[in-house]
Amino acid sequence: MNVSQAPERRRAPRTPSSGSIQLSFEDPAPVTLEAELVESSSTGFRAAHEYKNLTPGIIVEFRRESAAGRARVIWTHVLDGRRISGFHLL
Repeated sequence: MNVSQAPERRRAPRTPSSGSIQLSFEDPAPVTLEAELVESSSTGFRAAHEYKNLTPGIIVEFRRESAAGRARVIWTHVLDGRRISGFHLL
């Protein structure tokens, strides 16, 4: 089976998103950064940012225009010179 024919394994449909999202966490000192929302779903979101130390397992408080809460960083990749992290809502 080639990659383009692989079955979808995601639990919730993704929706392209945009806008600013504020992330706050301890590293070990308090850090607050602005990121750009890339995609969202009922279970999480992806955001582009410039912070090098946003690693899997970190719990963040997030705030955007329509929502706020807590999420865990699941992964961070550098794609085309941009850092993008995936977050799972808690």
